[in-house]
Amino acid sequence: MSRFPVVPAAYLVLTRPGASGPEVLLQLRGATGYMEGRWACAAAGHVEEGEPADRAVCREAAEELGLTIEPSQVSLAAVLQRGCVLGGPIEQRIDLFFTATDVTGDPVITEPDKALDLRWWPLATLPDNTVPHERQALEHLRDHGPGAGAHEGRHTAYAPTLLTRGFDQTLTLVAAVGRNGVIGDGSSMPWHLPEDLAFFKRTTMGGVLVMGRGTWDSIGRALPGRRTIVVTRDRDWSAPGAEVAHSLPEALDIAGDTEVFIAGGGQVYEQTIDVASRLVITHVEQEPEGAVTFPSIDPRRWREESRDVQDGFAWVEYLRRTTTPT
Repeated sequence: MSRFPVVPAAYLVLTRPGASGPEVLLQLRGATGYMEGRWACAAAGHVEEGEPADRAVCREAAEELGLTIEPSQVSLAAVLQRGCVLGGPIEQRIDLFFTATDVTGDPVITEPDKALDLRWWPLATLPDNTVPHERQALEHLRDHGPGAGAHEGRHTAYAPTLLTRGFDQTLTLVAAVGRNGVIGDGSSMPWHLPEDLAFFKRTTMGGVLVMGRGTWDSIGRALPGRRTIVVTRDRDWSAPGAEVAHSLPEALDIAGDTEVFIAGGGQVYEQTIDVASRLVITHVEQEPEGAVTFPSIDPRRWREESRDVQDGFAWVEYLRRTTTPT
């Protein structure tokens, strides 16, 4: 197995006593190209080549908050290792979370194009739209970090903890496919199969859906009982019930360590079939016209696990082979 690079980043966790427990300073991310419109640690950024991480977090505090903090004032509180099934060097990350003591001065927004707001939040009730991996670290620090439980009269010994994210995520592609491989024309499905819609509901209920903007538009709304993450390049797009991501890796980071159902469209299927572990395919006995197709299912990589034949179509489950047949 070849070695791979990881991207280190340093995060500043600033806290203060609050009326109902500790509060944490968060910034609302602006036009950064990543996790836009979500609350995040007050200051964070990549560790530069040749730069120690504690100096990096102090640099970010100066650049983003106008605060002067020395490395002697910060302590490593948590390490989060993140992976992504898509692979690639920039998707393998080490996030280093630092707390700080004896900080003087008032933090301010110094990069208004990147941060839209700066606000203290109760650590016990973080905003719903907190960056997911940062929420994971902050909730860990809330429950187990230095000083956890002090406001309740209890103290816990603490050492920095290794957290992980993305390594237990699996992808399941769900699609209805014609004999000619067509799944649609880019705006709507080429068939109406009520039984298959019910099957899709049973398969995905309670889970996380990831889909492209075109698929969302063809459905027209969020589906009840499921989280829906929509991948779109439109920075201004939003819709009730949709969590927005501006890239597929971002969508998978939002989804977290669970089975993720990939629901289309064609480009999203193309980008994920090579790393998926399961396919749930409705093979429809039709050959409709349409420019959007499902990737070829290579029998050397996929084995048929089950087949349920219906009138005019069949539900087939494929599992990825662990070895390639000779």
